[in-house]
Amino acid sequence: MKNIILNRFDNTINLKITGRNVDRFIERIYKLGIELLEVNKISRKEVNIKIYEYDYEKIIEIKSIYDIKVTGSNGIDSFLSKIKKNKYLIILFIIGYFMILFLSNIVFDIQVVHSNSNIRNLVMKELEKNGIKKYTFKKKYDDLENITNKILEDNKDSLEWMEIEVSGTKLIVKIEERKLNEDEKTYPKQDIVAKKSGIIRSVKSSEGVILKNVNDYVKKGDVIISGTIMDTYGENVKAIVSAKGSAYAEVWYTVSMEMPLIYNKTTFTNKQKRVYKIQFLNNKISLFDFNKYKNYEEESKVLLESRLLPIKFLKVKEYETRGEDSVFLPEEALIKANQIAKEKIESTLKKDEYIIDQKNLKFYQKDSKIVLEIFFSVCERIDTTKEIKESEIIKDKKE
Repeated sequence: MKNIILNRFDNTINLKITGRNVDRFIERIYKLGIELLEVNKISRKEVNIKIYEYDYEKIIEIKSIYDIKVTGSNGIDSFLSKIKKNKYLIILFIIGYFMILFLSNIVFDIQVVHSNSNIRNLVMKELEKNGIKKYTFKKKYDDLENITNKILEDNKDSLEWMEIEVSGTKLIVKIEERKLNEDEKTYPKQDIVAKKSGIIRSVKSSEGVILKNVNDYVKKGDVIISGTIMDTYGENVKAIVSAKGSAYAEVWYTVSMEMPLIYNKTTFTNKQKRVYKIQFLNNKISLFDFNKYKNYEEESKVLLESRLLPIKFLKVKEYETRGEDSVFLPEEALIKANQIAKEKIESTLKKDEYIIDQKNLKFYQKDSKIVLEIFFSVCERIDTTKEIKESEIIKDKKE
């Protein structure tokens, strides 16, 4: 009995026994002290049993006129045998899995959403400068946020707002252009028009005729303050001036956010070192580095570079960092995401502009992050100038 207990997890086999009066044979097996794990009697002449593999030879020795056939096996040996039999299929599966995992973390497409090709090209160059380009590994959420803020900081005069959204292996970059120069233009004869659609909140004019009042809805391009002054009856053009004034309106934005529930806080230790590396494409290999940092940030200088191959020899200064994982509750992540979205909007506003309202449109949890869509209503200055051309003056007079 002791031997049986010690070998509980040994290999087992299934046997099919056929012959005259199989009950008698089963009794002989019991008398030999062989443990029958399962007994399934099919008929008087046929029975299926399960035994430990090490008892198989004992049964063969006493089988006499009975026919004994192995119908199956279980245990470590059987498992290893199946692995060996299907090893090429298993290897292909493992390679395929890691290949999919590898490819799913690479950026295959970058889409910059904007109608102005110059702005699209500017953003693409800035992304590449910051290490975001096709066929490179996807960056972490925090890194994307830092890069977004850096690009906005470096291009204050061109970009008003920017967001990088990860969609599978594609990056979708949404941007809004800042048109400072257009606001500063003045013409001898001009209208004040809306540069965005919205609901008028306030209008002031020092010259010209106010056509849109508070609570009026205006579309982009609508005249708010006209430089064309009509007579009392509104039939003839009395004068055409350079309209001057300002208009503020309620405009709307929708911000999409993805907030990880697990985030990493990085701090620098006091350790740093210089190493030499070979870079092939975007992969770096350290040379003679026997004390590698687990986490670090680096500054690199190119010492040698091939003109024919994508290979470089670098001198690198590594600064050791320490990462600490923290976990948000979904409610905490929701608050944090709203705060970040609000800061993004506020960073694009001028001194006299402000957020009126903020509401969550969509909110759901996906894997280890929350996905959120936030609606903002914002009070912004929406006036810009539009020249009244001579041909338009003549046409107005004729009409």
